[in-house]
Amino acid sequence: MVTTRSTMLQLGYLGLIPFLFSLVLILTDTVLFDLNGQQFFITYSAVILSFLSGNLWGNGIDHYYHRLSRNALILSNLFVLLAWAALLQSNKNHMVATLLLAIGYVAVWYAEKLIRKVEKEAEPKGYQLMRGKLTASVVLMHGLVLIA
Repeated sequence: MVTTRSTMLQLGYLGLIPFLFSLVLILTDTVLFDLNGQQFFITYSAVILSFLSGNLWGNGIDHYYHRLSRNALILSNLFVLLAWAALLQSNKNHMVATLLLAIGYVAVWYAEKLIRKVEKEAEPKGYQLMRGKLTASVVLMHGLVLIA
């Protein structure tokens, strides 16, 4: 039987595939649809960082009575602006864009972890472990793009 938890885990890890695909494009110096690997990587990364920022927004809305809800709402918007800044910078300097995005992933992960800890949320089971692994993988791939 397929559960919401298993779907969450599968979709989380499947989300790494476009990062890996972009890395292959970078390493093989391949252009696809008139886009190079860095463009694929940065645009996908900005979209996913914005998606993760939506988790903070949802958390702030769901826990509006909690003292951290305002902070979660503000942070979610700041992280989206960071992703947008990276996109704007990507044509000029993909290294700066990649670094901004890597910082954004660590910041979103830390903010989400802190908020969930303060709110004493342990559900869904396995979520924090998955987020930690995915964040580490994504930041590592950003590092590989920076040295490629």
